[in-house]
Amino acid sequence: MLSGVVTGSLLREVNLQVVYRAVREAHPVSRAQLARRLGTSKPTTGRSVDALLAAGLIREAAPPADATSYGAVFFEPCPDAAVVLGLDVGSRYVRGLLVDLAGVELARADLPLTAAGGPAVLARAVEVRDRLLKQAGVADVSAAAVGIGGVIDPRTGEVRVANQHELNGFAATAGFRAALGVPVVVENDVNLAAVGEGAHGAGAGVRNFAFLSVGSGVGAGLVLAGELHRGQHGAAGEIDYVRADREFDPRSPAADAFLAHAEQRLARSSGSVSSGTVLRSPVTAEAVMAAARTGDALAVSLVRLEATRIARAAAGLTRVVDVELIVLGGGLGLNGDLLLEPVRAALAELTPYPPRVEVSRLGAATLTGAVVVALRAVLEDLVPSRVAAAG
Repeated sequence: MLSGVVTGSLLREVNLQVVYRAVREAHPVSRAQLARRLGTSKPTTGRSVDALLAAGLIREAAPPADATSYGAVFFEPCPDAAVVLGLDVGSRYVRGLLVDLAGVELARADLPLTAAGGPAVLARAVEVRDRLLKQAGVADVSAAAVGIGGVIDPRTGEVRVANQHELNGFAATAGFRAALGVPVVVENDVNLAAVGEGAHGAGAGVRNFAFLSVGSGVGAGLVLAGELHRGQHGAAGEIDYVRADREFDPRSPAADAFLAHAEQRLARSSGSVSSGTVLRSPVTAEAVMAAARTGDALAVSLVRLEATRIARAAAGLTRVVDVELIVLGGGLGLNGDLLLEPVRAALAELTPYPPRVEVSRLGAATLTGAVVVALRAVLEDLVPSRVAAAG
């Protein structure tokens, strides 16, 4: 419960912020209910309500079905008072999501990346933004958040250790702010996925968990004591770091190591009448998973190996930060029907305090986290800026 609204003209902005937050949390709500909830007088609350109405931040709402106050006017937030943009910059696509202040999806679009490097990414991001605005019939966005595969330097906003080598050194924060013309938060894509899971997925209500993304790389987004943990250099959770001049770790659960091992196994079994596998070179992760679902012996053994490798990565995290939950995501990690139980079993053998293991419930965890972060950024300044503009 919110309490302790400070009265007095010098702290009017604080009053407005607290009343607006209360309307967002408890709508539909009347002036009298707000005053009781906040422990303030009706005139003080009423002045804030009137200012928020004039600024277009709240509006009258239908009374709740159990309303007992005859004639009372109820209020709710205006979801269209601001719109935010979430972007996920991958190796092949820039994906975008537009939501209103209530978090309701207004438009979604994915556009392929046909060129590498910062300028190409920025140009495609603008195209995605423009397409979303046209789809939603909205003039502009108020803020954006962008997920990129790499370490985002907390001092400079530049990308380091990028999944796409062409983005190393890219001044992402400054570039996106200039290109989109609004406040922008740039964050590691797996970190944003963890934020999304914590807000709307398997991590909701869990104070200590990790989002473990297993795909072309392996990375973890850590939520500790309810907060995203980035580390000193923004590099927390960079499990699968391999220098550009070296080959990948053959023991990694990442797709390159997994497929290299699959090719080796397939080559050894070729020509064997007893192998009976449907897999053919070049092997893909999708083909292995599909074959495993049919009971193909080679594919099933490869999935078991992948589960063990994932469990080892999860055990390493658990030994250090002792999380309650690990959420699996990424192109490989999302195959929960095949991986979940063997990962759980292997993890129980590797650590004395195995965490729960679940698969991501979100179709686009990074985009979900991006709009959550963008909404938080908007809400920090929305009330004072809109009230001041309303004059």
